[in-house]
Amino acid sequence: MTRFVVFASVAALSLAAAACKEPDLTASQNEPQAAELNTPDDPGVANTAAPAGAPTAAPQFAAQAAGSDLFEIASGKLAQQKGESAGVKRFGEQLVEEHTKSSNELKAALAGVQPAIALPSAPPTELQARLQALQGLSGEQFDQRFIADQIASHQQTLAAVNGYIASGDNPALRDWARKATGVIQKHLQQLNRMSQQ
Repeated sequence: MTRFVVFASVAALSLAAAACKEPDLTASQNEPQAAELNTPDDPGVANTAAPAGAPTAAPQFAAQAAGSDLFEIASGKLAQQKGESAGVKRFGEQLVEEHTKSSNELKAALAGVQPAIALPSAPPTELQARLQALQGLSGEQFDQRFIADQIASHQQTLAAVNGYIASGDNPALRDWARKATGVIQKHLQQLNRMSQQ
């Protein structure tokens, strides 16, 4: 009987802790789907101002973009190791490949910028916290949290990229941002499909 009470207590505490860590999927479900998101290049976009908080100076934008790529690469590697579904594992592999390419293209775009812009060597603190939370999960919980985190980070990156395209101060970085938009939107479409399975 004592074992049952202890087991039930541990189970209840575990569920409570897991509930606290569960991402709020209602927010991402109410967000526009990737196909509904417009870029400044779309002819029907009336407001091309940068979203609030989107960096328009090259050093801040480059740091945010590089940090996002680093997060996607690290979480992609985690998905390959810890993902339960084959789809999550494949998407993780795709993240590593495509965000490594994006990161290299960002560095190339910055090659001629003066003064030189230093890029971070690790994701920002908020994204590191997401990685740490993912490392503590496994199975279906990992897959669900991974997908929710990816949707959130890709939406945030898309907003920053669109803002920089509209108002950024460096033409080479604006060109990089235009190219990156297609990959980000493609990833969002894939993630939205994965979240509905």
